[in-house]
Amino acid sequence: MLYSEILADFIVGLKFEDIPSSVVQRAKELMLDSLGTALAASNEECVNNALKVFNTKGDTQIWGKEEKIDAISAAMLNGIAAHALDFDDTHTEAILHASAILTPLCLSYGFSVSKDAKKIIKAFIIGWEVAARVGIASKGSFHKRGFHTTAIAGIFGSVSASCVMLDLNKEQIINALGLAGSFASGVNEFLSNGSNSKVLHIANAIKNGIFVANCAKNGMSGPLSIFEGRDNIFRCFGIEQDCDKAKLCEALGEIWQVMQVSIKPYPSCHFAHGLIDCAIALRNDGLKADEIKSIHCFVDEVPISFICDPLEAKYTPNSAYAAKFSMPFLMALGFFDGKITLTSYENLKRDEVLEFAKKITYEKRKSSGFPKYFPGHIEAILQDRRVIKKDVFINKGNFDNPLSFEELKAKFLDNALRSVELKRAQNIINQIQDLENLQTFSF
Repeated sequence: MLYSEILADFIVGLKFEDIPSSVVQRAKELMLDSLGTALAASNEECVNNALKVFNTKGDTQIWGKEEKIDAISAAMLNGIAAHALDFDDTHTEAILHASAILTPLCLSYGFSVSKDAKKIIKAFIIGWEVAARVGIASKGSFHKRGFHTTAIAGIFGSVSASCVMLDLNKEQIINALGLAGSFASGVNEFLSNGSNSKVLHIANAIKNGIFVANCAKNGMSGPLSIFEGRDNIFRCFGIEQDCDKAKLCEALGEIWQVMQVSIKPYPSCHFAHGLIDCAIALRNDGLKADEIKSIHCFVDEVPISFICDPLEAKYTPNSAYAAKFSMPFLMALGFFDGKITLTSYENLKRDEVLEFAKKITYEKRKSSGFPKYFPGHIEAILQDRRVIKKDVFINKGNFDNPLSFEELKAKFLDNALRSVELKRAQNIINQIQDLENLQTFSF
């Protein structure tokens, strides 16, 4: 069987009742986290600018705002907000931010086409299953080629979730997966100037996922061999000889991908989190900035292009968005403040932070945990010539070192209260916790 046939069999055959309760609960947690990150970003400039584009009428609520627009536009705009602050979750092995796509797709668009919340939860879980497996199979090679994995793998997750919500049959799903390959796009050049293209990858995947599923439902055909043919997605967007396509269906229905997702404790590029943890560990040792002569970091190949290069520019980020992709700046923030929050980026000209950041260098080194984990490995050289090593093998928030539900709830409230009152925030928590019994999601 072709991989698209195997995945389609799984999608049509999975019943909500067959999904373990722990998987359903984790799906709810990921949705809640994404809602919070979207609410925190609801008044960001890129969100407000995008709202001007979506000049439509409808009855679907924009999260964190009073306006209502059509369901597809609302899902796209809410997706932009969910990813705008780089505070949304990550499947570390797949290097994928799928909840920013799937949460608004399912909650904003899903309830406009279905009143069956169990189907909508299943769609979210299926979307993660397919998107993550595409990302895992790529073995990081999408990024090595300059593509954003969330944009490439994400369209397959969006299409799969849309197929569930629109009740496609097996043949239609196979066609939809084939068509999805023609809508995969999104390059990492946003790193050159901290531009908005990255958040549009999210909106693009949402819009195209809905469009492709509807095309397949109405008889449009796609290539059956999208994962293994001559011009398959791994050849076109990745480095095919480095990929492991067997991962597309390995332990399908046994290892659930939502259980492998990490929730961010820091609003920054996830690749830097282990290194931030190392910097905070130096602070917790009681070290002062003037006691440290230099810090040398050991970083895997893929993160380097995101958080290390070009190093001179990373020392002095010129925007909050650029700062979130600067390893030295983020480590300096962690060292001085013991944490990184959304308010950490309000002043990018702190002399002590900029001075400390310039003490930080790196070299490329493969770590055993990457990309399942985003580890941190550093050597700090003190003025008295002592060398202090810090190794964080499993970054905080990873599924093997998770945030507790109370920590997750605190993160959600801290984010949500930036745009809504406590009563509404608590109502969102209550609805998500009881989601399978709802017929609509009332913001």
